[in-house]
Amino acid sequence: REPHTTAGGKNEHVSLNIVTLRPLWKAVRGRPPGLLWPPVASWCREKNQFISNMDGSWRTLLHILIGVAIGVLISHEFPSLSGNLSSVSIIDDRGPRVDSIVTRNESRRQIDTSPFIGDIIPEKLRERRYGAGKMAFEVSTTMLRSSRPIVGNTQRLHSFIRKLSAGKCTTVLIMGGSVSGGHNVKGGPKNAYPQIFSEWLNERYPCEGGSHTYKKTHASNSPTHFSAWSMIESIPVFDLVLLEFNVNDHYVGGEIPHALEDKGEIGEQYVSMFYFEVIIRRLLTMRTPDAPAIVTFNADYIGRAWAPPPYFDLTTGRKTLFRFNQEPMKLWLSNLYEIPVISVAIWHLVLASKLGINIQFPSKDKIKNNTYPYSTSSWHADRCCHPKTGGHLVLGLVLAWCLIDEERRMGTEKFEIEHDYTTDDNPVLRDPIYLSEEEDDLYVKGSAVIFSGLDFSDGAVGEDSWKDSVKLNVGWSHLADNKEKDKFGLIAEDSGHLVLELQGGKHGVVDVQYLVSYRDFGVALAWISDTLDGPVDTKYLEKYCNEPLNNLGGAVGSKMRELTRLVGIWDESASVPKSTLLETKLKEGKSSLLHICLLPPSDKLQGDKNKFKLLGVRVY
Repeated sequence: REPHTTAGGKNEHVSLNIVTLRPLWKAVRGRPPGLLWPPVASWCREKNQFISNMDGSWRTLLHILIGVAIGVLISHEFPSLSGNLSSVSIIDDRGPRVDSIVTRNESRRQIDTSPFIGDIIPEKLRERRYGAGKMAFEVSTTMLRSSRPIVGNTQRLHSFIRKLSAGKCTTVLIMGGSVSGGHNVKGGPKNAYPQIFSEWLNERYPCEGGSHTYKKTHASNSPTHFSAWSMIESIPVFDLVLLEFNVNDHYVGGEIPHALEDKGEIGEQYVSMFYFEVIIRRLLTMRTPDAPAIVTFNADYIGRAWAPPPYFDLTTGRKTLFRFNQEPMKLWLSNLYEIPVISVAIWHLVLASKLGINIQFPSKDKIKNNTYPYSTSSWHADRCCHPKTGGHLVLGLVLAWCLIDEERRMGTEKFEIEHDYTTDDNPVLRDPIYLSEEEDDLYVKGSAVIFSGLDFSDGAVGEDSWKDSVKLNVGWSHLADNKEKDKFGLIAEDSGHLVLELQGGKHGVVDVQYLVSYRDFGVALAWISDTLDGPVDTKYLEKYCNEPLNNLGGAVGSKMRELTRLVGIWDESASVPKSTLLETKLKEGKSSLLHICLLPPSDKLQGDKNKFKLLGVRVY
């Protein structure tokens, strides 16, 4: 109690007790840590006159009491900020450190002790998705903060958040591969992060007259999105794009078939960067109907590249630049284009491997009892790269937290140079990094009209868009051959001859896209003719299409330049799209026939089948 003189000159005794502090308590309860200061400052301003009339000793004591009260409040409401001692174990340095950490995680997995679930995930979604123990592991403040390695230019992202806050329904475009498709997740796509993120948007930002939705492309990596760009252009409205190429772009290598200049000695990383840059530049100039927000989302990494034999040769791994991880290249290019990056791979890979390879990949006799939830074996559903259901909950949580974190930072002052000039009426792009001026003119500035072609990978469209171009079909069927029945193509097995009519483009280039795989896939031959079943075609069919690849030797590559081999055999345990340009070029405006025949199996074939899967044909 302290004497206080009111405006009327009357002396009163004013007390600072729990009743006085109750408004402050109510104001801060349930607030996330980053928003604690505004109510505290407001309360202090209200009590300022009372505090200023106290003598020095009492004022000092009062400040101490206020500080202690706020500290107690924070530790009560947000135990993670005060150490979360209930989930922290004390490790005796004299004992085996790894065993101690693994042992404590065994008890952790029984309940969800992550302190952020209540702050980030709305109650209904929390009950439906994020029940106790459903997430792959606990998530800390540091992990979430590490999920924004590149802040980038946030102008587009703020526009997206303003739409959400205004109650407008939005569409998220997911450009990614099998991780985004929920491959090997129990329940499939309905339990993958795109669906979880969409549900979160609808719970946190209800929109008027509908709901927030997402669309996913049927392409899988940067080159296939480059080739099937008409698929993107056919979507008139989308507000946010997530680029999830960190895994599948590893399988892009060897050469850049679309390069218009000699690129010299190149590595497999550089090949994907060529296509990734084209995609970024195209998206930055698109209006759907306004400038969409663009985020690079590095959701996962190639797991087996860190595994011991027989899954991977560690000697080979030490000869690679980043163990097949595309993230450093994606960070580099995203940063130069000021594209915000959200990443789980950047910190999860560190946690997965920091205790040694035996914990990251326990032996077969221990894998069922693996209690280290951050290990790669615990994270992945298979040997490659696909998070389990609990991992997709983590991906959804990270996306949600990053969006909330950015929302809290909106309104901060920026310099003029930080303006996003790509959003102007006449977009201004930086100079390209990997594209020549001619390539930029062709593949970016003319992206809407650069090619015509046929797309066999889109099951939603069906055969109507290309069936009139088929002039001969012996042994080819349009179907989806994967477990989820969503990856379509024209497929031949054992044998087959296909003839497609094409119209020559400006550059005369014919680009054939097909699937390569480590098992059950063979080799096809492709060539161009003017007529159906002419003398040349008959000779090729009889002399070459009936011979296995190993018997052809170098004849196709040297004496018969007009023939192109399409090799569907892949060394790694994966199935990925590939693009090959034909040796023969078409004359602009002229109709020509593309022949593709499946060769008999060779001794290089792995598996019990001999098939070939054609995804599409583009003419430039």
